[in-house]
Order: sequence, then C-alpha cells, then structure tokens
Amino acid sequence: MTVSPQASYQSVALRILGAERSAWTLRDSETWCMVTPVGYRPRRQGWKLHLSATVGSAHQVLRGAAGVLVAHGCAFKFAVSPRVTADLTSVRAPREHSGKFLTAYPADDDQLRTLAEELHRATLGLPGPAILSDRRYRPDSLVHYRFGCFSPPRELDDEGFYRGRLQAPDGTLTADERNAWFSPPAWARPPFDPPVRTRGRRDRGGPVLIAGRYLVREAVRHSNRGGVYRARDEHTGEDVLLKEARAHVGAQPGGTDARDWLRYEAGVLTRLAPQGIAPAPREVFEAGGHVFLAEDLIDGENLHRWSAEEASRNGGLLPVPAAWRLARELTRLVGDVHAAGFVLRDLKPTNVVMRPDGTPVLVDLECAVRTGTTVHVAGTQGFTAPEHLSGAGTGPAPGPEADCFSLGATLLHATAGINPLLAPDAPPARSAGDRLAVMVEAAAGDCPALAALAPLVLGEQLGNLHSQAWGLIGLGYLRTQLGEHTAAEKDLRRAIGLALQISDRHSRAWAGTGLGCALEGLGRFEEAEEAEPHLRRALALAEASGHHLSRTWALAGLAAGCRARGQYARSRSRYLQVLDASRRSGDPHHQAVAVQGLGDVCAGTGRHGDAEDCYRRALGTWRRIGHRAGEADTLRSLTGLLLRRHATEAARPFLDRLSELSRQEPPPVCP
Repeated sequence: MTVSPQASYQSVALRILGAERSAWTLRDSETWCMVTPVGYRPRRQGWKLHLSATVGSAHQVLRGAAGVLVAHGCAFKFAVSPRVTADLTSVRAPREHSGKFLTAYPADDDQLRTLAEELHRATLGLPGPAILSDRRYRPDSLVHYRFGCFSPPRELDDEGFYRGRLQAPDGTLTADERNAWFSPPAWARPPFDPPVRTRGRRDRGGPVLIAGRYLVREAVRHSNRGGVYRARDEHTGEDVLLKEARAHVGAQPGGTDARDWLRYEAGVLTRLAPQGIAPAPREVFEAGGHVFLAEDLIDGENLHRWSAEEASRNGGLLPVPAAWRLARELTRLVGDVHAAGFVLRDLKPTNVVMRPDGTPVLVDLECAVRTGTTVHVAGTQGFTAPEHLSGAGTGPAPGPEADCFSLGATLLHATAGINPLLAPDAPPARSAGDRLAVMVEAAAGDCPALAALAPLVLGEQLGNLHSQAWGLIGLGYLRTQLGEHTAAEKDLRRAIGLALQISDRHSRAWAGTGLGCALEGLGRFEEAEEAEPHLRRALALAEASGHHLSRTWALAGLAAGCRARGQYARSRSRYLQVLDASRRSGDPHHQAVAVQGLGDVCAGTGRHGDAEDCYRRALGTWRRIGHRAGEADTLRSLTGLLLRRHATEAARPFLDRLSELSRQEPPPVCP
C-alpha cells in the first residue's frame, strides 16, 4: 500500500483497519490517537513497546506497525499529527519523552515478544531516533521497550498531581519514573536478555573517552539534541568543548537532522572565529552513530548567569557602566556578523559567553544563516524577531534588522532580568510591544542600567509594529548613545522610510526623534530642525499612551534641540519638565540629563555660576549611579566652563578625572 506523505495519520490507520473498522475505536486527544479493540480493558502496568519515527518516516512506520498490531488485536496509540511528531523529535523535546511516535500495549509478555520481532521486521531500515527512556529491541531497530503504566493515573500523589504509580509484587506503590535512561523497577524482570557487552565498553559511571581522544570531564548540559561537555584533548592536553548531535533528532522532511546542523555550525564558526566573534572549531567527527564538534573552550559564564552575578555583587542592579560596555560590545559583534554576510536569528543571553574580562563571545550559532538564502524557520520565542517565527516551514532568511530586535530583547533581560516571552493576553489583546513597554516603564525607575539603554529596548518593543523598523530605531538610538552618529543617521533614515511604507506614525515619530539626536551629535543643527515635528509627534503619542519614560525621552530631545538652536527659554522650560517627570518616576538618569541640560542653558546665557552649580549636581548623580559616560560628558562641559573663566586650578582635578575616564574609553552620552 502506497501512502501519500500528505495523508493524515488517522487515514493510514483507517485503511489498515479496512473491513474490521467496526471492531475498533479511534479516539483523538490533543497529543495522541488511541486505537483500541471494542471492549478493550487495559492492564494496570507492564512491559510496553515504543516505536520511534521522524516526520519523514512516520507514515511508513505507522503503516508497517499498524498492520502488525491490528492483526494481533493489540491496542496502540500514535502521534495525532505531524506537528506532534515534530515536537516529540525536536532538539528541545524533553529527553524522557522524546522519540515515542507509537506505543503498543501487549496483552502479556508472550505477545510482547512476538510483536517486537514482527514490528522490527515491518519497520526495518526506516529512520527514527533512539528513545532514551527505553532499551532498544535490537541495535538497528526502531522498536524499544519499557516497563510502565498502561492507563492514565487516577490517584493524586502527595503533591496533589496525577502521576502514574506502579504496584510492586508486595502491593506497595512506587512512582512510574520516566528518565532519560532505561530505569525499570528492580522487581520488573525484562522480557529480553540484556544486550551483549561489547569489548571495551565502559562501566556506568566510569571515565568517558570519546573517539579515543577526548576525555569527558564534565557535562555542561544535556538536551534531546545531545550533550555538551567539557573535555580534555588527550593528544594536545588542552581543554575543549564537545557538542553532540544525535541521529534523527530534529529531522526535517528533506532528511537533514541535528547532525547536519552541527556540521553546518562548524562551517559558520570557521568563517567567524578569526574575527574573534565566536570560538574556533577544531574538528567534526562521528562516534557511536553520533556527530561531535570539538571547539575552543571559552572561559567564562553565559550572559544569563553573568548579568545575575554582576547584579548580585552590586546591590541587585547591573551597573550602568557594565551595561554600556555590554551594549557596545554586543553591537560590535552583531555588526561584524552582518558584515560577514550572516544573520544570527537566535541571539539571546544563553548564546553569549562573557569572558572574565567582561567581553562577550557568541556561541551556539547553528541558527546563523546567510542573507538572501532560503532557510527553515528557527529561533527562540521572545528573543527572535516575531515576524520570522510567525512563518511556517521554510522561507527567505530575515534581514539584519531581525538581530536588532534580538539585541534589544537580550539587553532587556541582561539589565532588568525581564524575560521577554509573554503569555497570551486576555481580550482585548494588546500587542507584545505595548506589554513589554509597560514593563520597561515600570522597571526603569528602579533600574538605572535599563533607563540608560531604554531607547534601544523601547526601540525594539514599543507598539504593535513591524520589528524591522523598530530594530533599526533601536540600533540607531544605541549608536547615537555610543557617539556613532553617522551610522545612526543611516539606520534612522531607513527606519523613517519603512515607517512611511507601512503608514506607522509611532515608528516614524521615534525614528525622527533619534535622527534629531544623531544630527545634533554631528553638529548639523540646521538639519536637526527636521526632527522637531517627529519629536513633537513622539511626545504626543507618549502622552496619549501613558508611556512616561518615552515622554521623558521626547521632552529631552526637544529640550536639546531648542538649546542647540539658541532657543534657551524654550529649552529651559523643557528641561524643567524632564526634571519634574524624572523625579516623579524616580529616574536618576534623566534627572542628571535635565540638570546637565539646565547647566548648558545657563552657560549659554552667561549665568556661569548657576551653570557650574548644575554641572556639579549632575556629576554627583552620574557618580552615584555609576554612569561613567554621563560623568565624562558633564566633566567636558564643566572643565570647558572653568577654563573659559581662567579657573585653571579649579579645573585641574576635573581634568584629571576626565583623563582617567578617557583611558577607560567610555561611550559618550546622548544630550
């Protein structure tokens, strides 16, 4: 019988049942389709059979297995749809449940032994991953067996959950444990002889030497894809990182699986490692049917742990200078990736390793793709651009703007510990951007690092918008903060163009706001006047939506623009509004921005004593929150004022401090 890969699994089962359909019952649940003879009463427990499959082989596995099981009158269940099969065999599937496409419930162990052999023959040669919780019937077989419950649990355990429990021969009850290794209860005698131990096979718990070369020292993590291990290269004596890919895990309809992705990742590392972006690959090899990648071991912690530890050492908050440095270094790495022709797609805190000196390195780059190619949709909810993840199957690779979204989400998590993955909203549903903006607004007052990077984070997340435009806005804001005004102008003008295409007034307003900052940073004050309408629009939108932090940024932009054009009275009025808003929200970053701006207004109107007082107050705030970039910017204004007044001795300690900060290469602060 030929089965179309487009046919439903249920239609395959119905064709197998044929004239006996009336003697069987098919019942779909969310995950399984249960097929039972009419009047079937399951045993409480026993040895059962599992068959694995991939999305590509599932129809053939079901056709072969169902014929055997129906002929023997054996109840069975199978994955209800290809989507469920894909989930069960995905790289992120729970290891203890992975690979179980079909389960058979034999009447007794004699029938189990008969079925195991016939099922093995009926599916021989078809692809499917190993089922980690089970023991294989034969080394080359899709058939596995395990002791467990045959029916759903009906009793609550001590914690109030329905969990399967096995009954021992003495009547006592034990948990039906599903582990990622074969672990039947001690009293359950296996129905088959154990596998013959091969020569040289290690004892459980003994040293693991892979490919006769790599001695495993520690498991970094385990996943359905395979393990990640720290190991010593016995040939060189150096420590390396080993990444493992199991056969047929994450298999695509075309036949590629995790092994191919690991080989592909090695190629990406080969291209990016020489630039210091990622670890260098050493070799790709096969062992025990699995593929391994040996690569340089990067000493350090992933960004998720690093940011938590940095915050714990600093009163629960990531210091502003550390946040600026992180933003600068991550932006540089992402830019280098794009310059090499790649898009990361899966930039997130666990895919960044922070070296002991605080510099980041990108790892786990199997999702990185060439721009302009056709790719499978991949990434992580909350961190990958949502319009990319909303696609199905294959499609064009996203542009570099997708990584801008990920950059903002990653910095949001690093500075405030906020996971950008959101549960479904209650009606009327808000956009993810609106919901995240509320969280940023609420958290920024108590988190100076988030407040400092808010334009980048909000640039990615505000409104029900296309993340491509907002990614450019966020990147443009960050580059403006870092003093890269020319690059920022390019990003923000592209964002305005996109906003006009999609008739998005929110993104147009915010892109214009950032453009004004960039043009002012370049000293092109007349051109900066074109940002005035955008700034006013951003202010109106922020006030209408109740986004207080966004309102503060818009007011600060308007104040800076007025000051640059010599409109000191209007500038002073705006800065006073910024000061009032930042005091109400407890935002020390913008308090310092406002006080420094008032100092600039006083200096521009000849009130030098008042200007000096404002600068000194701003310095105190910058130092209190550890914002070296803001401190350096205020020091430049203060020392310039003192030197113009010929107060050289008064300026000397500030010049020394400015020189010290300059050696630390702080990023300049946006006015």
